[in-house]
Amino acid sequence: MWPLNRKGTSMRRLVTGLVVFLLAFTLLGAPGRSAFSGTYTVNGTSAAGAAYQGVLTIAPRGEIYDVHWAIGNVQYVGVGVVINETLAVTYSGATDRSWSGVIAYRQRGDGSLEGRTAILGGAATAGRETAVRK
Repeated sequence: MWPLNRKGTSMRRLVTGLVVFLLAFTLLGAPGRSAFSGTYTVNGTSAAGAAYQGVLTIAPRGEIYDVHWAIGNVQYVGVGVVINETLAVTYSGATDRSWSGVIAYRQRGDGSLEGRTAILGGAATAGRETAVRK
């Protein structure tokens, strides 16, 4: 057992420390979770070599993320999960869901995201995307 003096000072310190830790963990969120949330400006190159730019929005919903891209006049939607500090997202067109793709984002030290993307049945090389928080 922990050494206690008559007034239980050591126990109070332990409990207070535990409460502070749990409160900080709750307020800051689990590591790697909400760090991806936000609105970003994206620039990318498809596997076919076509350059694009637009807006990316990532919103947490429980343990998953809802993801939305607006690239020119085209909208894309996806759903993602975080594993080992990587956000993995499957996506398709917002209106044309006859195809699907995947992108994996890694967060850089400056908060921007670096992504690698592929389309089911598409090129054998990956596209690249960079997202900078607005």
